Amino acid sequence: MASSEYRAGETTYGPLQLKSIWINHELRDFELMVIIQVSGCELIAERLLQGEPVSPRDEPTLDLANFLAKQKGYLPLFDLSGQEPDLAEGAAAGLREFFLSDEWNSRDPRQTRLI
Repeated sequence: MASSEYRAGETTYGPLQLKSIWINHELRDFELMVIIQVSGCELIAERLLQGEPVSPRDEPTLDLANFLAKQKGYLPLFDLSGQEPDLAEGAAAGLREFFLSDEWNSRDPRQTRLI
């Protein structure tokens, strides 16, 4: 049985292949906003962007963001395989760009989960 998936202007047949969210497409900023707001990882992501350490208590939040990204068909946003959590490959530039985007700056900050 063949399955098909429609995502951001393209149709894919077969099993879902996770893609990088950092490749710009029509719904990228919206989907990133949903992932960040639902997981509540905004402040943690900003600390990682600034090179600040994060605590082990932050890992479940980043794991939730990765889970949500996977459910939406994207590769993980954060690398949780090492001693300390870090941004996934290519994430730094994409997150900086996203945090400056109109989509993010026009959001209602009250919709972001506070952890």
